[in-house]
Amino acid sequence: MKQLQRMFLTTLVVSLMSVSSQAASFEKYFTKLIRFEGKGYGINQAIWGKKNFTKAEAFKIHRQYYWNKYYGNLFASQEVAEALIDHIITAGEGRNNVNIRAFEAIIGVTQDGKLSKEDVQVANSFIQCEYIVNPYINYRLHYYGSRKNSGKYPGWMTRARAFSILGEDSIMLADYLILPDILVGKEPEETPESVADEMASQVD
Repeated sequence: MKQLQRMFLTTLVVSLMSVSSQAASFEKYFTKLIRFEGKGYGINQAIWGKKNFTKAEAFKIHRQYYWNKYYGNLFASQEVAEALIDHIITAGEGRNNVNIRAFEAIIGVTQDGKLSKEDVQVANSFIQCEYIVNPYINYRLHYYGSRKNSGKYPGWMTRARAFSILGEDSIMLADYLILPDILVGKEPEETPESVADEMASQVD
């Protein structure tokens, strides 16, 4: 009996270790984040207060209000979590949540601009993360390039490219751009319910 209990506990521990090892890690991302942000650790004083923030304070703010808010730990891929959340840290959700909608467009879910746990699950179903990461990096480049003051901040482009996934020949894999419907003027597809409502309204 004791042997069976030990075997069960060993299996459980191994399973938990496997799950945790597959989850994205804020600690791993934070070392990259502060390298990009440098002095001030990327904390906007206009939002968080006119003071010099410590590294520990920056860690807490970025983890709670960005990484946790956008389900960073639920992503199976470190690369996907970083590509998305780093953009939100630098640019926010964007007008009409365009930066979230772009991510949703790439993973093929409803573009409502509200990242959900279900969206993350869909992202986790991709076998090769570069099919999410690199199109989103290209979207980031498109987004930064569309800003009026983009020429003043070339570091935006450099930072975005740092998250791309390259092949052995140093060429970006899955190198294409997907824009959300809101940017291309595409109307949402009609649902069966809306078509039925329209037909019913035409009946005398």
